[in-house]
Amino acid sequence: MTHDAPIVNVDMNEHHEARRLGKQERSSNVHRLQPLRVLLSGLDRRFTRVTSFLLTRRGYDVAEAAPSHVVDAAERHRADVVLLDCGASKAAAALKIAALQALATGPSVLIVVDGEAAQARWEGFPWVEKWMPIDSLADRIEAAAITREPPLPDMERTY
Repeated sequence: MTHDAPIVNVDMNEHHEARRLGKQERSSNVHRLQPLRVLLSGLDRRFTRVTSFLLTRRGYDVAEAAPSHVVDAAERHRADVVLLDCGASKAAAALKIAALQALATGPSVLIVVDGEAAQARWEGFPWVEKWMPIDSLADRIEAAAITREPPLPDMERTY
């Protein structure tokens, strides 16, 4: 039996409340039965290698892809969360986010930003700071995975 999303045991009332409030904290009632699938996409090879190594050590199933191949890689890896470093191009990021969200198993997307000026530029998008502490990054990944929209059943998808 194949699952498009990780199997979790969560109190649905707490889940809906967390989504309503937009909480970024990891729920203590979630117990993963399989690791989250995280896709790292960016041009900074040092960042993707180090982050991939650290997340893998924390138990995540991590894959890497160039920004030009992020949509195909997300579909192939069935990513739960994508960390997307698109540089300064908001238009390119918006196109990639839309394409990722259109996938049958649309992942949560976190934009990787570098510096305070970039943070202001990406206001309104879910973002994480490049080189933030790995514990904080893991918390943001967990929160993004919990608030991810569930995949559509086959019969509800439009082809």
